[in-house]
Amino acid sequence: MGSGIAYWLSSRGIETTLQDISAEALAHGMNSISDLYADAVKHHVLSEIEAARGMDCIHPASGEIPLHNCDLIIEAAVEELSIKKKIFADLAARCRPDTVLATNTSALPIADLAASVPHPERLVGLHFFNPVHRMQLVEVVRTSSTSDETLATAVAFVREIGKLPVVVNDSPGFLVNRILMPYLVEAACLFERGGDPEDIDQAMLDFGMPMGPLRLLDEVGLDVAMHVARTLAAAFPDRMRLPGIVGKLLEAGHTGRKGGSGFYVYDNASPAVNAEVIGFRTGTEDAPEDTQQVLSALMASEAQLCLDEGIAETAEDIDLAMVMGTGYPPFRGGPLTNNH
Repeated sequence: MGSGIAYWLSSRGIETTLQDISAEALAHGMNSISDLYADAVKHHVLSEIEAARGMDCIHPASGEIPLHNCDLIIEAAVEELSIKKKIFADLAARCRPDTVLATNTSALPIADLAASVPHPERLVGLHFFNPVHRMQLVEVVRTSSTSDETLATAVAFVREIGKLPVVVNDSPGFLVNRILMPYLVEAACLFERGGDPEDIDQAMLDFGMPMGPLRLLDEVGLDVAMHVARTLAAAFPDRMRLPGIVGKLLEAGHTGRKGGSGFYVYDNASPAVNAEVIGFRTGTEDAPEDTQQVLSALMASEAQLCLDEGIAETAEDIDLAMVMGTGYPPFRGGPLTNNH
């Protein structure tokens, strides 16, 4: 194979291969990457020499670049299937027939991209979790067309960059997001019915989660969470639903931490409950005393369904993915271990 270069299409360059992006956008992206390297040096994750070498490997471009020497190309554009199809059709036309094409989609069925790619056996999912520089887990998503060689290449690449691969089969939401979404939606519904957001979050902190579900929704981004919820509600209408309160927040301009406010306001060191959002509630019910059991049971139930459907091969894979991808408390083993 060729040079082993991984070529990225960032979310700021949705159609990098279709139209030029501004120098300002490229500079912003490089500044963000530089900040991450500087933070790694500050916390002794990397030495200054290692950080400099890493920066030297990144070459931003606003127009078409040669792709014939790339062994692996990773797309990381926004979660719009039509945009991804255009990107993959363009990439496939300009790279080698054996170049592995990977998508970083967090919920869209990867098989929907197969028609855009000649030789779909080289198509695979590489779902990184945010924040990417801190989260070890990567879901390596296999479609019905993905070849064993492509899968092995993807797994080897994930290990080479110091991440932990978990192989899962293609399905809406894949594994972690599918298990997590019912938990997040129900937490939002508990709030909408009148529950105190701090009480709901504290219940799951006491359970052992590193962050409460409403804070997590803010961290993920309410727009991103709503997109994943829509994908899953369409795929599993019998048990998945849209969180109405999240729609209300988005309509009012609250997108979560990245926008400064969501369920909480982030203008100080310590987030405070968003007083405006309290007025969006439709009921006066307190969160139940067994909030921990209610919310954790939803994760366990969906995890069991994923195992039964063969989304992952073993219960151990599912438990590991939830511990590494969501911070599910390790001392509980995982949603399947904790449920037995």
